[in-house]
Amino acid sequence: MNEIETALSQIDHFQFVHEHLYTSGQPNAEQLRQIKEYGITTVVNVALSDAEQHLANEDKICLELGLNYVQLPISWETPSDAQCLLVLDLIDHLVQDQMVWLHCGTNQHVSSLMYLYRQYYMNMDMPTAQEMLHQIWEPNETWTGLIHAVALQLQGRKATQELQISLMKTDHFA
Repeated sequence: MNEIETALSQIDHFQFVHEHLYTSGQPNAEQLRQIKEYGITTVVNVALSDAEQHLANEDKICLELGLNYVQLPISWETPSDAQCLLVLDLIDHLVQDQMVWLHCGTNQHVSSLMYLYRQYYMNMDMPTAQEMLHQIWEPNETWTGLIHAVALQLQGRKATQELQISLMKTDHFA
């Protein structure tokens, strides 16, 4: 690891997901500068602007650094499966041609999303994805329920895609 990678890995609850996606708890202004220096192009924040660990003017700091900044807050107490799917689909789209840093206050929201991302977007096996999640936290009842609700929707998507592919095969009706 070089000096900047070492510094970035010190951000609260840092996790490397893949070469275009990194997650953590709330970075400070200096860490955002290092994130930019490392080559990250987009910061996505799913924490509320009044979260305990928020960084005041994070949007302005990112813009001044030349970073794209997206804030899609997900409620801690009443997270929505639709919001989570939006974030997951956005991340899947962004990482096609950008380097993304996804964070919330403590990486609990994000690690829950990454548990699903690893399984349904990266095709990682459940035990490995679960191990990565548990490095950050053991989800509470609310977030466990959310994970199950979103997983069911992602399973449905996957089954639909597989059915569509099988129906497009020319030898299917032979």
